Amino acid sequence: MHVVAINGSPRTKGNTTTLIHAMLDGAQAAGAEISEAHLHTLDMKGCMGCLACRTKHGVCAQKDGLSPFLEAIKTCHALIVGCPIYMYRISGQMKLFVDRAYSLYTPKEGGGYNSAVPAGKRFAMVISQGAPDPQQYVRSIRWLAGMTGGGLGMKEAGRVIHTDSHALPAAKNQALLEEAYAIGRSLVQG
Repeated sequence: MHVVAINGSPRTKGNTTTLIHAMLDGAQAAGAEISEAHLHTLDMKGCMGCLACRTKHGVCAQKDGLSPFLEAIKTCHALIVGCPIYMYRISGQMKLFVDRAYSLYTPKEGGGYNSAVPAGKRFAMVISQGAPDPQQYVRSIRWLAGMTGGGLGMKEAGRVIHTDSHALPAAKNQALLEEAYAIGRSLVQG
């Protein structure tokens, strides 16, 4: 079993990363092999809009640091998507990933799209935000869920929304760390 995490935070020790790592720890404790794409550290380019992925059926024409992770999403058993909310929206790094993940959608005869990701996979989300209200950015969170795991036909296993992150950092929020760990285990154990 392989669990892939896509980390959209620019901070290597920030709240989003801390919670993703707790989720990965749970998955690993349940027997999964884990890998993480920390988008900020990858040499990756934005989508060129070339539409080569339409003729290559789920393969992005660009070859860069993101390429192995786009392929890993097709073969992994579960996906974790984590992102902070900046200026009311997902981070720039995560938006770049979402644009490139367009290559994971294949045209359907008669219109629309199919997922290039085999059915039966699960995904989980980590969101960190400074606002205390978990509903404050619900549109951005729903959009991200729909464009990543949900849109690819994966079933959501859980979601950790870290609110008021400036007042109580994730590393000091034991309840949230335990919730993330439990969701990570559930990705493997069902």
